[in-house]
Order: sequence, then C-alpha cells, then structure tokens
Amino acid sequence: IQESIFRMGIDYLDLYLIHWPLPKRDHYVKAWKALVDAQKLGLIRSIGVSNFLPEHLDRIINESGVTPAVNQIEVHPYWVQEDMLAANKSRGIVSEAWSPLGRGSAALKEDIIKNLADKYGKNTGQIILRWHTQRGIIPLPKSSSLIHQRSNIDIFDFSLTSSEIEQINALNRSDGRVDGQDPNTYEEFD
Repeated sequence: IQESIFRMGIDYLDLYLIHWPLPKRDHYVKAWKALVDAQKLGLIRSIGVSNFLPEHLDRIINESGVTPAVNQIEVHPYWVQEDMLAANKSRGIVSEAWSPLGRGSAALKEDIIKNLADKYGKNTGQIILRWHTQRGIIPLPKSSSLIHQRSNIDIFDFSLTSSEIEQINALNRSDGRVDGQDPNTYEEFD
C-alpha cells in the first residue's frame, strides 16, 4: 500500500478493497486486518471488500472489530441480490455494484428496459443505472468513453416508480450470475 501511494504521488488512498474472499485459501481475515492497520496509519481513508457473503463479512467483523465501508458485489437486472443487499444494509455496509448493466448487452434489450427508456427519454443503460441508485446501490459502470461517462451520470432528473423497479427486479434469474462466480468457491488465481 505504501509503495502504491508513493508511486501515485499521493498521501493516502480514498478506498481500498479486498477483491475476493477466496475462502479455500483462508487469508481474507489476515488481509482485512492488514487493511485495518493501514487505515489506522492514515494510508487509507475507507476500507471495504468485494464479493463477500454474509458469513465472510461476519467473520472479518467479529475477528477485527471493524466493519467494511463497502461491499462491491455483482448486481444487475438478471442478478438482483435482494438478500445480499439486505445483509449489507443490516451491517451498515454500502452496496456497490460491479457489472451493473450485466455482461454483454442482453439486459439492455429487455422490453421493460426499452419501454422505460422511451417513456423517460433516456437510454437503456441510464434506466438500469437509475434502478440501482433508487435501490440504494452505487453502480460502477465501466466506460472509457467520455460520452458514456457523461451519460452514466445523467440519471438524476427522473425517478422510476416502485412498480417499474419491481418490473426490473422481475428480470432476476437463478442463473443470472456472471460466469458462475460464486464467492464461496471462486478462486481468482488457480
């Protein structure tokens, strides 16, 4: 962490996340405690996790006494994650969505999404990003295009109704997760 800060020419990091719990390796508690120490030293303002399930969260909280600020999880119209969002909220953890539009463009082509885009004069990506924010989720869309970046933040001049949010929620699929990346079994560096 110190070397990264030095190379970037900054004094601290705003947010640092553990990317996957990798429970088979059982190093995530040790890694979490190292982040807690770095935060105490002022090297990191906020610390969080990514892809942690309730049992992973409870373990790091119980063993360190420190709750993550953020849990970055996969959330999109095909993987709605109501239970995980509730688990984060009950622990005071902010939910941040990776792959908020889903992989590929299938969700962007759903009739409900297209109809809402027409209704509100927005594009389909903006409808999905607004769906996230109204559900209390911070979406993190990937874009290197300035045009798309501007479009991605132009979502605060309209609101979806609760019925429209439920219609998007209804797109949820039991197989909606990207590439079967289950945090209990996923091994990033096999």
